[in-house]
Amino acid sequence: MVNIKKEDVGVMSYNINTFILKKLENLKIPVASLYKHDRKDWHPDRQNNDDGTVTFFMLESKMSGIIEGNIFLCQSIKLQGEGSGTSIALILKPALEDSTGELIASCVWEDGDTINRLIVKDGNVVWENIEI
Repeated sequence: MVNIKKEDVGVMSYNINTFILKKLENLKIPVASLYKHDRKDWHPDRQNNDDGTVTFFMLESKMSGIIEGNIFLCQSIKLQGEGSGTSIALILKPALEDSTGELIASCVWEDGDTINRLIVKDGNVVWENIEI
């Protein structure tokens, strides 16, 4: 297993082309954790939807769910496209380290340059290289 570091993806234009969600179970992220990085230009845009849900956008990536108190309960997530590498390194990885619950997804980076699985369980964030 490989732990992703900011220097691995965050400072260059290295993005996820395909994101396949395998498991999303009770993933709760403190809202403040999405905004703690100093780079405010990478902070997610928040959209309050008519149905009471909230969507956080990070360029082409997005997460939707509900907010209870100061906790975001993620109900859907799609991390791919423009800015996804930087968004993951600067914003999402630190926020996921503050999370509870579980997320498992397969990711294809730069048209197959790298293929790995993102595994998040109660704040432990791991990137595992996989072969197809």
